[in-house]
Amino acid sequence: MGRFAFLSAALLFCSVGVAAETPNEFAVTGYGKVFYTVDMADIRFSVSVRDKDVQQCKKKHDSILEGVNAHLEENGYPEGIVSLQSTTLSRQRASSGKSEDEFYLARSVYSMRTNRTKDVASLQAALVQLGVDEILSVDLFSSKQRQLEDEATKLAFKDAKEKAQLTAACLGWTLRNATAVTYAPSPWRSAPPGFGSRASAASPETSPLAASANFVDVTVNVTYRYEVEGNSESKPATGSQ
Repeated sequence: MGRFAFLSAALLFCSVGVAAETPNEFAVTGYGKVFYTVDMADIRFSVSVRDKDVQQCKKKHDSILEGVNAHLEENGYPEGIVSLQSTTLSRQRASSGKSEDEFYLARSVYSMRTNRTKDVASLQAALVQLGVDEILSVDLFSSKQRQLEDEATKLAFKDAKEKAQLTAACLGWTLRNATAVTYAPSPWRSAPPGFGSRASAASPETSPLAASANFVDVTVNVTYRYEVEGNSESKPATGSQ
């Protein structure tokens, strides 16, 4: 019984000493931002056709796509730039409820990627004029997105370290090593999803979708260890003796 009590007291003594020797730490937030000019664009659009005759419905649908491909070829876009994402052919009930008013609906969604960002607005207008019923989205970004994010991350860590050094200097602390870090990269900067419907795409002169300055920003949270003069971590903490 005496030995058990002695061991319990020793364990309690050790736990108090360890808790008291928890290193002094503080956290800072660093920010990094890199600006760039967009040089790539992803465009998604749909082709929808309805007709009471299923063969005519499909024929009209295919004719629109042929016109799109011909336009792209005539304007120097690479062959096969348009890729199919989804396609459906269905029979639709009319609002009247009468079977003779039923029709077929053919709808397909396509995407294309191009580095001709200055032509995006005029391309939208051309697609709509060729029979594309909706530009679903236009995403503008940089072909060097990963490198830009890495550069922004370095700037964020540099900013965090400078803030930590300034904090320690102002408070008379000795800055030690970093002990923990978390960070969050920003999403790609791009045009709002859904921009470029039939109405807006028909006016390329007023479209904001032109090559412009965007940025990647990264935020890091870094925890640093520090020592207070005359009370370093190597000094036994109160309660451990």
